[in-house]
Amino acid sequence: MAHLTKLLLDQDELSITGRYSVRIDKTIVIEPLRHLTEDTFRNLLRSKAIVKRIGIRRQEDESFLTFDGPYSFRRVNGILIFQRTAI
Repeated sequence: MAHLTKLLLDQDELSITGRYSVRIDKTIVIEPLRHLTEDTFRNLLRSKAIVKRIGIRRQEDESFLTFDGPYSFRRVNGILIFQRTAI
């Protein structure tokens, strides 16, 4: 898994350090080093039920990888899973 320093959900930038991977089906899995609080996660879900574009700033070269969605997301045992959805 590669390392990330920031996460962009549409236009919102979140400072999340952790590891990420992108699966063949374009599912993005993010494992934060510090767990998100319940309030933070609920606010994300409330404001961003569907994400149109995800940007990941990599630690290795400080560039952003972008993925066009739409994506829905959920949290499983502290890990964020962004899965592509049909329009």
